[in-house]
Amino acid sequence: MKSKRKERGAVAVEMAIVLPLLLLVLIGIIEFGRVLNVQVSLTQAAREGARYAAIHHSDSSLDVSAVALAAAPSLSGLPVTVTHNAGSCTSGTNVTVTTKVTMSSMTGFLDAGFFGQPVIFPLSMTGVGVMRCGG
Repeated sequence: MKSKRKERGAVAVEMAIVLPLLLLVLIGIIEFGRVLNVQVSLTQAAREGARYAAIHHSDSSLDVSAVALAAAPSLSGLPVTVTHNAGSCTSGTNVTVTTKVTMSSMTGFLDAGFFGQPVIFPLSMTGVGVMRCGG
């Protein structure tokens, strides 16, 4: 009976030690998944913008930015910038579309860093799409 009383608080102490580590791993997994999703979306948006510019380079109402951002709805709400050289696109040359975003962490936990220096976030990401003009 005495040995059970001595071990009564052991579970609470073990949980207090292990829980922060498990939460840190869980936050890391969530942040990594979010960053991976945004990177894939940036690349997809750049490819769609380049494809549109390569096909419609002679149109007067060429709006590559709108097409690129519409191709990646998961980027809505993020400050994405789209740059392109579709104005100089002629048959046989390449058009390049670049999408860029700077993200902060979702939780804010990884923004602080150590000794005031940010570790990972804010994170700058870029997606690039290149297509030959005129097919």
